[in-house]
Parts: sequence; C-alpha cells; structure tokens
Amino acid sequence: MFTTRTRRIVMICCATLFAAFGTISSQASIVWDLNPNQQNAPVGSSSNTYTTSGFSITAYGFDNHSGIGTAHDLFYKNQAPIGGAVELGLGLVNTPNNEIQFGLQFIQFDFTAALAAGLFNGQIRVGSIQANEAFSIYGSNTVGTLGTQVGGTFGSSFDNQYVSISNFGQFHFYSIVAAADDVLPVSIRADLPAIPEMNAIIPVAALLLLLFATNVWRRRRLSLA
Repeated sequence: MFTTRTRRIVMICCATLFAAFGTISSQASIVWDLNPNQQNAPVGSSSNTYTTSGFSITAYGFDNHSGIGTAHDLFYKNQAPIGGAVELGLGLVNTPNNEIQFGLQFIQFDFTAALAAGLFNGQIRVGSIQANEAFSIYGSNTVGTLGTQVGGTFGSSFDNQYVSISNFGQFHFYSIVAAADDVLPVSIRADLPAIPEMNAIIPVAALLLLLFATNVWRRRRLSLA
C-alpha cells in the first residue's frame, strides 16, 4: 500500500512539472502605458522614460523639419472620448488638442534597451483617430531623425487598437506621425522570449523525481522479500 501511494504521489508531481514546463514555454507581454496615471497635464520635459517589469523605453517629442526633429515638450492627455475615439495618451504641449499634427510633429520611442533584452513583436496603440484621421509609423537608428516609413497607414478603424510595428528590431527608434489631421499614442507592448534555462531544468527535475520513485519502489520490494 505504501509503495502504491508513493508511486502515485511521484507521478502526480511529474505531471505537475511537465504542465509547468508547458506554461513557462509560452510568451508573456510587457506593456508600457504612456499615460499611466491618467493625467491631463504637461510632462514637464521633451522626453520621458517608461519602465515596466524592469524593461524601459523612452519617448521623445519633436517638431518635424523635413524629417529632422527639434525638441518639443510632451503632454499627458486625458479627456472624454470624442466621436467614439479614445482621448487618453501621450501628446504635446501647445498644439491643437495637445496631439501630433499632420506634418508638424512626431513622437519617437527609443527601444534600444528593450531590443537588447530580447523583446520582440513590438506593437503600438494609438487613439483620437476620428473619421478622416490616420497615423503612420517610421523607423530610424538616430534619435530625432524620422527615418523610413514601416508598414501602412492606419485610419479610424484602428483607434485604440494595437497594430504591429513592421520589421520590429530593424531600427532602434520608432516614431508616430499623423498621416491625416491629428492623433494620440496610447500604449506600447512587446513580447518576452521564453526562458530557456527553465525549459531545460523542468524535464530534468521530472526525470530525477521519477528515478527517485523507482529507487524507493525497488528498496521497498527488497525489504519485503
């Protein structure tokens, strides 16, 4: 009876370990809320660093001079939705609606540290996209330089929806511009890779536990012989 119970307990532990192995293998996401305290006030600087679970990105506000930026202070915007579009996010001081205006400004995000940490599948959520408004994403390897458009143009059907940053990791800096009228970045997210160390340890631990159970069973048989 003791042997049967022991073997059952060990087998349950092994199954639990393998279930944990499957769970850890799945990816988790890191989310950076660009207005985490839901304020409606100036940031007080043209840059701001956001840190979630130890991973950081930095936002920069710029006036756009043919793709070259000059510093423009950021603004936390929080107002009631307009025309069904969300009005909570990161904008700019002293612009109409405190938002990125078509052709005039851009907000750039530095992903250097996040990319170095292995994060992938970057996505961004932009709000205040009413009818006939839109945004685009640009990539660059130089802070303050708009660079090259990546991906398409996103209209009002994408308001407050995550869209993938095309070829994420090709550039260290990605910028949001208004492709029509004005827009407001809301949040950013990226995926964490699975932890290979844990993936290796769990099946080994399960095997050792199984060997232990077999040894206990054999000793029990010998003691009863």
